[in-house]
Amino acid sequence: MLSAFVQEHPTFSGIWAFILGSVFGSFLNVCAYRIPRDESMWRPGSRCTSCSTPIPWRLNVPIFSWLLLRGKAACCATRISSRYWIVEALTGAAFAWAVLTFGGGAYPEKALIASVFACLLIGAALTDLESFIIPDRFSIGGALIGLALAFFFPAMRLGVEVGGKLEHFQSGLDALVGMLVGSASLYWIGLLAEKAMGKEALGEGDVKLLGCIGAFCGWQGALFTIFGGALIGTIMLLPVALIQGKAKPEGDESGEQRAKVGWGVEVPFGPFLATAALIYHFGLFSLVDPWFENFRIILASDVTRFSF
Repeated sequence: MLSAFVQEHPTFSGIWAFILGSVFGSFLNVCAYRIPRDESMWRPGSRCTSCSTPIPWRLNVPIFSWLLLRGKAACCATRISSRYWIVEALTGAAFAWAVLTFGGGAYPEKALIASVFACLLIGAALTDLESFIIPDRFSIGGALIGLALAFFFPAMRLGVEVGGKLEHFQSGLDALVGMLVGSASLYWIGLLAEKAMGKEALGEGDVKLLGCIGAFCGWQGALFTIFGGALIGTIMLLPVALIQGKAKPEGDESGEQRAKVGWGVEVPFGPFLATAALIYHFGLFSLVDPWFENFRIILASDVTRFSF
């Protein structure tokens, strides 16, 4: 039913998915602010982060309220960060893309699964950017959700023969392998990097987030995310580091120098992992998975020739 509706009304479906996603994006903004502070997600209701004045619903509409208020709080005129409407728009776009990509296919439940995955990744990335932590409710909780969805909805797993007698167990096992391979691979990469550099290179939150990604994307998606996230981070941060390396460092009145982004400065890795995982899950898997399969076939043939 959903599949037929999306096929007949793609524009309408995309708009409503965007609206729903922006609402979830607004909630993710709340999570990113309150979770690091150990505050309740539900009580009290939305309030100004500057003067604690309650925010009425008419001034709390995703995206539009920020634009209507021109980025300033109505109660105290404090500037509201643009990341609020950006996160809302990004989550809305992810929901719309999920519905338009998967909602009209043979297994429309993939649209719901992709939307859940996007929420987990955006929430983890946002909190990592804000507070340099990835909450367990996004990483460990997300991994458990991924395992459960893989078992109950085998169609979410690529390569699983839907309709087979053991499809649910095959799908769940694939998700479990993906979780273990993803987290273990990143753990050892971080451990070796720590030994080489003499200081911590990756946080435990990144390792646990890879477990969540592997549960949703399998071991292929997890491995792609590790190297794809590193590549995205390098592309984005290397020019900034080079420019700041040539510029005169900023300092305060006492003369102490401070670096924003540069060599040896701690940078959250979670956002880059989340970006790579979203790119994979929302389309690039069609190119990545065949490559891994071809690599496996070539490796297996080489091992066979060597054995004889």
